[in-house]
Amino acid sequence: MDFSLLGLWSQMGNTAKGVVIILLVMSVYSIAITVERFVTFRKGRKQSIGYIGALQPLMAAPGRRREAVGLDQRWRGSPVARVIGTGINEFVRGVDGLGDRVSDPAELELVVDGVSRSMERIKDRELANLRRGLPVLATVSSSAPFVGLFGTVFGIITAFQNMADPSKGGGGLAQVSAGISEALLTTAVGLGVAIVSVWFYNIFVTKVDDFTVDVDETAGEVLDGMNREGRGPIAMSRPAAPQPPQRW
Repeated sequence: MDFSLLGLWSQMGNTAKGVVIILLVMSVYSIAITVERFVTFRKGRKQSIGYIGALQPLMAAPGRRREAVGLDQRWRGSPVARVIGTGINEFVRGVDGLGDRVSDPAELELVVDGVSRSMERIKDRELANLRRGLPVLATVSSSAPFVGLFGTVFGIITAFQNMADPSKGGGGLAQVSAGISEALLTTAVGLGVAIVSVWFYNIFVTKVDDFTVDVDETAGEVLDGMNREGRGPIAMSRPAAPQPPQRW
């Protein structure tokens, strides 16, 4: 008996061949998703770091928030830039729309609250884009062992049929080895596909969590800066508190 891959393939039954083909298709699909996600996450991470680095000086200095409008267009591959850029643009439009009411703390609070909701919606959309393809990896990792087990069952059935067939020498080891090897091969392929898929699934889930933290921290700092900027003109417009008379 030929125990090479081609030899085992030629001695497999139709059911086992179908199982191996399904597993190979699942493996190729998982590899394609893995490569695409790696490129997407790498580009997003690099661009997000660049955007945050360019945004920090503008957020730290008072009165420079308008300079951040349109900054996200330079970092279009960054999920952080798309979320924060939307919030900054909406804040500037909201403040401009207030006009003379800009000194009203209640009106400014409504603007900041609207900005927060807008960034939350964009964040949910960006995280959904980052998770694209991950359900497929999860499905492959959980179902591939069972697909391999399906081929294993038929391989064992073939082995027992050969053992019970008198025309094949009464089930000698040489006669039943084809069914056993068929069963073990489908099991090995199924486990291999599942192990690789679950590894990359966990890696990408961790990367999505990292992006979530980056977005939340940056959004929190930006919202805090908006609140401070909104309180600035109000604090300046308030009359100075009366000082107690000095005693000579």
